Amino acid sequence: MRPPRLSVLSFFSFAPLLALVACSKAAPPAPAETDADAPAVKAAPAAIASSAPAETPSATAPAPVPKKYARVLHTGDSMVGGGLARALGPKFEADGVQYRRDVIESGTIHEFSQNDHLPKLIASFKPDLVLLTLGANHVPHSVDPEKEIGPYLPKLLKRVAGIDCYWIAPPIWKPSQAKFNQWLSEHVAPCRFYDASALEIARRPDKIHPNEKGGEVWADDFWKYFKGPGAFVVDGAPSLLDAAAP
Repeated sequence: MRPPRLSVLSFFSFAPLLALVACSKAAPPAPAETDADAPAVKAAPAAIASSAPAETPSATAPAPVPKKYARVLHTGDSMVGGGLARALGPKFEADGVQYRRDVIESGTIHEFSQNDHLPKLIASFKPDLVLLTLGANHVPHSVDPEKEIGPYLPKLLKRVAGIDCYWIAPPIWKPSQAKFNQWLSEHVAPCRFYDASALEIARRPDKIHPNEKGGEVWADDFWKYFKGPGAFVVDGAPSLLDAAAP
């Protein structure tokens, strides 16, 4: 026996009922949002690289290069011969430098600035470095260096113009005379000033001139200055004093 057929009309009669049943079923709850499902926070854009070329570190500054000399003239008063020159000569000669010692007993700044002795020495020997050891004969008598020596010093310095020069101040034998060396230090430029005021040196029986041992100590101390912070350097190179600065 065949089951009864549903007519098209009957189907449409049941359709609203089916829809109502379907709607009556509760929709499943939406799953809880997890961190994984949360929308990603958009990262801040990275800094845009500059189109300018990367800055490279500056080239290392050239190291100071002390000058080399061929002929050194060392002249001045009797302090030159009090062991100082005997100790300095071998040091220069070991450097391949011709060293000439010249002593004028009781020599003064006045004489060296006026007579023709120094100009003749320079003309004949043609030094490229001059060492002046002067001032000891003024120390015991000087009251006002500006008045007593001031007018003569520029004339003397003019005679060594264009030549590297060191003024080797006398090692003071009385503390009260240090003011004389202080005055010299402020007036001998362009010579470089080496001050032995505070140097403890052995002296001859006169308690003034260095003996052989004292001359060695004096020469060693000057040599440290000459080869170190007081060195003249080749043109364009920084000074050794600048290089030593922090």
